[in-house]
Amino acid sequence: MTTRVEDSGRQAARERLILALDVPDWASAEPLAEELAGEVGWLKVGLELFVREGPAVVAEARRRAPVFLDLKLHDIPATMERAVASAAASGAGLLTVHAASGGAALEGAVRRCE
Repeated sequence: MTTRVEDSGRQAARERLILALDVPDWASAEPLAEELAGEVGWLKVGLELFVREGPAVVAEARRRAPVFLDLKLHDIPATMERAVASAAASGAGLLTVHAASGGAALEGAVRRCE
C-alpha cells in the first residue's frame, strides 16, 4: 500500500521526466508516445522529427503529453522572435534556443514568451 506522500512524490518525479522522441518520423514516434505518455511529464520533439513531419507533429504529440520542442534555435534577433512565436503557436510548452545567438536574440525570444 502506498501513501499519498509516496504517490505525490512519484507524480512529481514523473512530471520531470522527458521522453525523447529521437526517431525519424511520426510512425516511429507514435507507438512510443502512446505507450509512455502517461509515465512521463513531457514528450521531446527534436529537429529531425520536426523537419520531417512539420509543426503538425507538435499537435500530434500534444494529444498525449506536453511537448518540449528541441530545435536549439540560433539566428538573428528578428528571426528568433518570429520563430519562438511560431513554436509557441504550435503548442510547444518548452523550446530550446542557443545562447550563442546573443543577448538581443535571447531577449527577443523571452519577450515572445511573456
